[in-house]
Formats: sequence, C-alpha cells, structure tokens
Amino acid sequence: MVDNEIDWNAVWQKMNYENINCHSFRECASIWESKEKARKFLNQSKNRPERIKHVIEALPVNPESRILDIGAGPGTLAVPLAGMASHVTAVEPATGMVEVMENYAKEEGVSNLSILQKRWEEVDPSKDLDGKYDIVLASYSLGMPDIKAAIKTMCEASSKWVYLFWFAGISNWEQAMSNLWPEIHGKEYKPWPKADILFNVLYSMGIYPNVETTQMEQVQRFPDLQAAIEEFKDHYRIGNSEQEKILSDYLNSRLKEDNGELTLSGMTNRVKIWWNTGK
Repeated sequence: MVDNEIDWNAVWQKMNYENINCHSFRECASIWESKEKARKFLNQSKNRPERIKHVIEALPVNPESRILDIGAGPGTLAVPLAGMASHVTAVEPATGMVEVMENYAKEEGVSNLSILQKRWEEVDPSKDLDGKYDIVLASYSLGMPDIKAAIKTMCEASSKWVYLFWFAGISNWEQAMSNLWPEIHGKEYKPWPKADILFNVLYSMGIYPNVETTQMEQVQRFPDLQAAIEEFKDHYRIGNSEQEKILSDYLNSRLKEDNGELTLSGMTNRVKIWWNTGK
C-alpha cells in the first residue's frame, strides 16, 4: 500500500542527486557527447538484440502509429520503429547520439524520423512537438531529476499510451559498482532510483499502471582484459594507476573465456510500466 504522506517525487530526486554526486555531478547525457562512444553503444546494442526485441514487441505498433521516443540514444529503437510506424519523433540531448542516429537512419533508408535535440525537461509539447502521439516511450532513459514533471509532460504528449522501461532491484553493473566504489573512491556508491519509487510516484499522481517484470541476462564481450578495462574506466571514474589496478583485479576475477573472447555476464530485473492516458 502506498503511503500518501511520503513525497515519492522528492525521494526520486534525492536518489537521483546522490547518484549524480557519485559520478562527480556528471549526468548520463554528458557521457554520450562523443560520436565514437555513441557509435560503439549502437554496435553493442545491435549485438544484443534481445533488449531491442523485448521493447519493440511490447508496444502496440501498427503502420498508422505515431511514436515519441524519449532519450532515444543512437536510434536503437527509433530507427527500427520508424520502419514499422507512420512517424517517429526521437528526443535526444547528446550530440554524439544525435549524429549517430542520423547516420543510422540514412543507412537504413528511414525518412519518417524526426530528431529533437533537447533534454526532455526542456521540451514544450505545444511548441516543440507535432501534435500528440499514439505511443510515448521512454526505454531505460529515466535519468530525469523531476520524474513527476517528466511524466506529466509525457501524458500531455500522448493521445493514448505511455510506456516506460526501467529497472527493479540493483542491476548487475550497479552491484559491481557497489562492490568497488568504496575501494576506488573511498565512499559508498549510491544507485539510481528504481521501479518501486517510479510506481509510487505514478500512484500518487492518480495513475494506476500495468506492470510486468522480466529477468534478462546481459553479456558483454571483450577481446582481452585491457579492452575491458578501457570500457569501464570512464564508468568507474578511474583517475590514476592505483584505481585502475583495483578495477583490473576485479575484472580479471569476473571475466570468463569463451571462444577466444572474454565475457562478463549478469542478470538484471527489467520492468515494463504502461498505461492508457484515456484521451
């Protein structure tokens, strides 16, 4: 039962702030300003099609659908969805992601995709968007400080459905960060707010959504240990050789050999939350 006296949006804001503080106040979008990193992210997503399939198959898409993809990244979902729908609008703030998405759309021959380079918090649906959308989607892109305001704007932009995809419990990569952060940085790691807080925010807004939880395995592959270290150095905010040694030892103990590659795997609970706006 939801305690109506708790300000769940304030709980979300506090946890979001503490997570950003762990990363020296560097928000998620700032990581993807690099086109090289954005292209690498797209390639990794294509090599793990189960997540893309998991989201796309969950959506009630038809050839007449107008879709709004919030935090679209390099077009992982927006580009294939454009091939299934009438039109897709992608909202994405990071320059690197936008450039890679534009190239990806051209490569796939997609012409019914519009890209709005803004943070969702900055979007005014009446000015920035072209009418309402049958499906408003935010797939693992809920790093918004004021989630209640973000959801209100999503509802305003939707003519029917809102779909959110997020995490339940601590993810496998956050567990690794929780294990290493005190040793690397001398302080506790603070994870993102999860689906329980999100549900309570929605409930407090009078939104009673459908919820479905799926456990998915994430497997990352690397040619060697050094490639794995380079992949994670930025995420762990590695700044000196001592910190890199801690990360190297940890990865060396977790990586497994598979057909000449090193793999890192873990299970994560992913949650689909959706509702009809009744418009």
